[in-house]
Amino acid sequence: MTELIAIDFETANEDRGSPCAVGYAFFDERGVSDSGGFLIRPPEFRFDDFNISIHGITPKMCKNAPPWPSALGQLLEIVGDRTIVAHYAPFDIGVLRDACGYSEIPCPDLQFICTRQIARFVWPELGSYSLPDVVHVCGLGTFAHHDAQADATAAAGIAITAARISNSTTFDELLERYRIVTGTLRAGTYTGSNGTYLGSHVSHRIPRTPTEGAILDEDHPFFGKKVIFTGGLMSMIRDHAQQAVMDVGGRPVTTVGKSTNYMVVGGEFHGLLQGHQSSKLEKALALRKEGSAIELLDEIEFLALLRGGS
Repeated sequence: MTELIAIDFETANEDRGSPCAVGYAFFDERGVSDSGGFLIRPPEFRFDDFNISIHGITPKMCKNAPPWPSALGQLLEIVGDRTIVAHYAPFDIGVLRDACGYSEIPCPDLQFICTRQIARFVWPELGSYSLPDVVHVCGLGTFAHHDAQADATAAAGIAITAARISNSTTFDELLERYRIVTGTLRAGTYTGSNGTYLGSHVSHRIPRTPTEGAILDEDHPFFGKKVIFTGGLMSMIRDHAQQAVMDVGGRPVTTVGKSTNYMVVGGEFHGLLQGHQSSKLEKALALRKEGSAIELLDEIEFLALLRGGS
């Protein structure tokens, strides 16, 4: 039997690098053997009301929690040499990687599996692969969604059910059956569990100079423009996006103001303009009502402009 560990992070604000809690569950092909979790003091001690409304974790609860470097050490002791499992692993592994970036500490080397990726193959007829929807089709009953320990246990249950449904006697056999590649985080370089390269880990400091050899184009849409990001991007990590803006003559910034020209809204926030917003997006919308010309871009629009489109 192969023992794996499922994990789940909850975040304090719209930035993936703001873990405030982690849950975990040990399991093998027979079932879940143990689970637990603990609170984390995020690298930037800032909580967004929307995130609090989702998971119920408040600044007061995390005030004396271990800071990220200590929490990471504690988590790595728990994980050991086990393969990590997460539902939508790009988010959870991204939380870990980005929090290391903010804290300016090295990323650990890890290998992981995404149960959302597995679910797409095992249950191709589903219209949604959110954690509650996949838990429902697995017949796992109710659970406290957005409680990190409960979510990790649910992810473990999905992996176990998927192996059983597909008549796989081991998790390795399950992955081989659907040709799913185990993801890796090596020296900060992240390769997803579907084999998709997602970029490298670097620090979260705003770039100050263009990359050597970059050709600045005064006709580029971003040339001389202030560009801010909120939410996570799927095509690249934020550091690379900021550097890309710098390399075409733009000015990446971290705070929203009247002189901000563009706000790039990450995928998890696009479509929420009429609902809950990140604090940055909230401020940008307020400025627009006051007459500011700040333009909101989703990731596809950002990439098109970055390539010089319109």
